Amino acid sequence: MYPWGISAGIGIDRALASMAAPLPAPLDPDLEGRILTPALLVDLGAARRNIEAVLRLTAGPARWRPHVKTAKIPEVLALYARAGIRRFKCATTREADVLAGVLEAESTPSADILLAHHLHGRGLDRLTELATDWTNIKFSTLAESVEQVAEIPPGVGVFIDVDLGMARTGIEVGAADEIRAIARAAGDRFRGLHAYDGHRHEADLTERARLIHASYDELVSLAAILREADLCPREVITAGTPAFPAALKHIGLATLPGSVHRVSPGTVVYHDLRSVEQLPDLEAEFAATVLTRVASLPGKDRVTCDAGSKAIEGTGADRIAAVVGHAHLKAAGQSEEHTVFEAEDGQRPARGAVLRLIPGHVCPTVNLATHALLLEDGQLIGRTEVAARGHEALA
Repeated sequence: MYPWGISAGIGIDRALASMAAPLPAPLDPDLEGRILTPALLVDLGAARRNIEAVLRLTAGPARWRPHVKTAKIPEVLALYARAGIRRFKCATTREADVLAGVLEAESTPSADILLAHHLHGRGLDRLTELATDWTNIKFSTLAESVEQVAEIPPGVGVFIDVDLGMARTGIEVGAADEIRAIARAAGDRFRGLHAYDGHRHEADLTERARLIHASYDELVSLAAILREADLCPREVITAGTPAFPAALKHIGLATLPGSVHRVSPGTVVYHDLRSVEQLPDLEAEFAATVLTRVASLPGKDRVTCDAGSKAIEGTGADRIAAVVGHAHLKAAGQSEEHTVFEAEDGQRPARGAVLRLIPGHVCPTVNLATHALLLEDGQLIGRTEVAARGHEALA
């Protein structure tokens, strides 16, 4: 555990107040002066170490299918490939296309991309094009009905989307007859089961693990039913960032006959404040930050910076961002071009002062930027496009 002594569920503000974890490497003042703000900064050294930290937990790449919805940047996607990871999960056709290009450039053998979304209409046509363009990569997608399987292009694998209680997509884990029918309809294209449990982020880690394991017990039972029907899932995918440490400790998933269990955390590559709160023991660094400047000093205790909701995602005032080196500044509100902080002790940085923000939720924050400045442990090494951001509209 990090020496900051965070207890799960105490809240982001209190966690940051006691933070003694690795903070982003400082920037050279001359570099700060050259950067137009707001600007997304991505430190490849920190991202590389975050990948290595997860691989230590998974005992290598075999049990990790990272979700690249967070990474978005080709240079970061390349870090995955260089770490030996061969199987990936993404949410959009743009992510799949950019990822495929990186895997091809990195000469990644046995590359495998799951487009973990329910595609219809033109989306399925686009998936066909991707599979045609990138013939060295195995593609698959999700289905939750027999009718949906019939629409998935030939040659594209099928994962059955299983609902473990999130009630967002998928078929209930207890609907064994329907799931059997979908697997039969997929035939030799049936790859396995996909069960995302993004609703499991209880503050009490013990209770979270208990609930996660109870749902996995049902998933293991489902896999056994399919195996008895000669429909053995080759792969069972679970767990985003809040659930993956508990998932790796579930004995039934780790010992599934004929199946490989993989977790799919994605946020871990950059880390953020939500992850500090949800996984206090996770050995990760803040690899993506937003550089901003103090634009205004309204009133007596407020500090307004030039990074608003178009530069850093906020899902509630206390979860927008933390300011590196200024624990007394607490996020109080946000508009499109500004975020307002309250100075709890009255000490305020000067107008024009440069601040470094740690995002509350890094995934949409990265998606907001068109470009990022790439660092290597604080040293500028280049500028890159956030190539996998957004969605394709016409293709």
